[in-house]
Amino acid sequence: MNDLRVFIHGLPAFERFQGKSLDMLVDKLRLVDFEPGQHLIDQGTQGHATYIIIEGTVELTHRESIGGIEQESRDARDGEVIGLLSLVDNMPSPETCTAKTKVFAAELTPERYQALFLQAPAVAHQLQYMVAVQLARDLQEKNKALRKGLAKQKPASLLERLFG
Repeated sequence: MNDLRVFIHGLPAFERFQGKSLDMLVDKLRLVDFEPGQHLIDQGTQGHATYIIIEGTVELTHRESIGGIEQESRDARDGEVIGLLSLVDNMPSPETCTAKTKVFAAELTPERYQALFLQAPAVAHQLQYMVAVQLARDLQEKNKALRKGLAKQKPASLLERLFG
C-alpha cells in the first residue's frame, strides 16, 4: 500500500496532497487487473468506477454519429485517470475504455468517492475539478462535431465557394 501511496503522490493531480488526505485517498482505492481486450467502461453507459492506470495501456474509443465523425481513439497509459464521469450520477460515459495490454489500475467507485468527500474534502474537490475539466472537454468535442455536421448539411455560400 505504501508503493501505491508513493505512486499516487507522484501524479500531478495529487502531488500537493500529503499526510492524512493522501492516506484517505489511497485507502479508498482498490487495486484491480484487466486482461487485454477486457472493457473497463462502455460508451453510453454509466461507468462502474474511475481508474488510475498504474501499469499498462487502455484504448479510449469514442464513436460519434454527429458530424460524420465515425471513430476517434487514443491510448491512456501509466498515471492517467480514466472514467472520471462515473463519479457523476446518471452520467453515461462518452467513450469505451478497453485494456490494450494487461492493465493494473487503482479503482475508485462512486460510493468510495462519496466517503472520500466526508473524510478528505480537498482530495474529493480535486477529483470534482477533474470531472469539470472532462465535461468541458467533452462539450467542446460535441460542439466541434455539431459544427462539422451543420457545415456538411448547409450549402456553401457564394463567398465560401469563391474563396474556399
